[in-house]
Amino acid sequence: MEEQLAQLKDELKRTLAAHYKRLNETVDDIYGYAVYTDGGVSSLAAVANRTSTLTVDPSDKVYNYYRYGAVEWSQWDDFGLFDTVNQLVQQIHDIETIDFADKRQAILRVALEALVELDSEGTFGPQTAERFLVVCVADSDDPIMLESAEQLNTPSVAETFRGEFG
Repeated sequence: MEEQLAQLKDELKRTLAAHYKRLNETVDDIYGYAVYTDGGVSSLAAVANRTSTLTVDPSDKVYNYYRYGAVEWSQWDDFGLFDTVNQLVQQIHDIETIDFADKRQAILRVALEALVELDSEGTFGPQTAERFLVVCVADSDDPIMLESAEQLNTPSVAETFRGEFG
């Protein structure tokens, strides 16, 4: 499985960088970006949100939910870029000698590592109070979400996320 995970990480990094670049060429005012998956980690995708699509006033008590809750975001177009990533995810799931929970955790860990490496390379710009990155597991309180929020964002953004979803 280590070989497949290494391939997944390399491909995911390439795909996320290409997706983020294309997204920024398509729309402006992106503040939020997430690697998005379901509880079974059956596939990986990216979702983003724009400041202009936040319709909730910052003074509203649900503002942080909509600002940091990737399931509510508006930019779902993957531009057809994630096919190879998801073929690799499927290959990992097809390994019968490894427990599902271990495969699931390994794929999530690779997603976080890819985001961390891209962030350190400057792909998403500087960490500011306005920018937000996360690994999102839909309809879940998976610990990778809080861990990713803490590693990829400023302390104040991570604390706000923790207050809403932690």
